[in-house]
Amino acid sequence: MQMERVVDSALRERVVPSMCTVLPRVLKREVPGLSETTRLFDLGLSSAGTLELLLELEEDLEIQIDVEEIDQADPETIGTLADFVAEHALVED
Repeated sequence: MQMERVVDSALRERVVPSMCTVLPRVLKREVPGLSETTRLFDLGLSSAGTLELLLELEEDLEIQIDVEEIDQADPETIGTLADFVAEHALVED
């Protein structure tokens, strides 16, 4: 029986602004007008870039993200990736 994951809404509220800060570093260019509906692959974010983004978010938010269950739909937009992070994060002690 598979356990249902719950979105940590307080964490999710922190993930979106953090992602908007970290994304330009990962892409190595300015990215104006980022929002939850911004499509990540339209920005040129590759699969490797997605992993780099998740590592940067871990550091920025002081969390660990379980990336074992990520699938192709999770990094579609900033919002969908924020949902994934909020569902798969373990807060560090």
